[in-house]
Amino acid sequence: MFRKAKEIVVSANSRTKSILAVACIYMVVILTTVSAGAVNEIINYIPTVDISIQDGVQEETGYLVKQDTVGNVLTELSIDLNNDDKLNRSIDYIVQQNDLIKITRVDTKTVTVEEEIPFSTVTRGSGVWSSTVVQEGEKGLMKKTYLVTYANGNETSRKLIKEQIVKEPVNKIIEKGGVKAGTTFSGRLTTYGGDCNGCTGKSASGLVLSATKGVNNSGTPFLTYNGKKYYCLAADKSIPFGTVIKISNHVLGVESTIYGIVVDRGSAITGNKIDIFKGSESNGNTYFTGGTSKNAKFEIVSLGSGKAYFWR
Repeated sequence: MFRKAKEIVVSANSRTKSILAVACIYMVVILTTVSAGAVNEIINYIPTVDISIQDGVQEETGYLVKQDTVGNVLTELSIDLNNDDKLNRSIDYIVQQNDLIKITRVDTKTVTVEEEIPFSTVTRGSGVWSSTVVQEGEKGLMKKTYLVTYANGNETSRKLIKEQIVKEPVNKIIEKGGVKAGTTFSGRLTTYGGDCNGCTGKSASGLVLSATKGVNNSGTPFLTYNGKKYYCLAADKSIPFGTVIKISNHVLGVESTIYGIVVDRGSAITGNKIDIFKGSESNGNTYFTGGTSKNAKFEIVSLGSGKAYFWR
């Protein structure tokens, strides 16, 4: 074929040869242009890769993208990053086949909470067996404002940025020693009868305490005073006659919490020791059972006048 073409060119006249020469040049230019474009297209070729992206708490999503930097891939996919968001890859990292790009969404908020301020307990005086709460303690209240950082919705840090006291706490004040309404103490609770050794059948306040006929010959261990019934007590001289005392944590065969009134004294009844009239110790009427309570609880309900015969 090429030999035939050569014979045609050789046998052609001058004008024909010129035309054929121009045609050859034109074909060479076309072939050169086509070849250069193909090579250029190969040089600029960008491959695609399969990747997955997990954006915050969302499920992983697969994408087919041009192989490029993480930053450019996210821009191409219209995925925006905030200033504090974090990536598991550098922004300039070139994505590879089957890569997983994780975006941690970071957010900060101010959170205000109210917290209690504990109160302190202040003790006054030097008494050893009695104490009185003269002022109840009250907790205070404080507002605290925190800057809280969240990563994908989970708190990762908390920084205190402001404190404001809404209510100051109130101290609890306890006075040691002495007695008044509200005074409490623990001690020994014993029983005695109208026929006890050295007893005369009358209390120090003038009340009849009979081993056979009870209090003021009522046939009971009770003194009725101001419309209420009380067990009769002997107490330390610092506790005035007529003082009403609540008693608990005892071993007597009566109610778990009872109320007595101070009507008597005793040489062995001092400090935190209380004696309760039970009727008889030997041959008379005993109105309840039970012996000594070693750790009874006492509370002064009201303070008496201290006068003998107050009960009349």
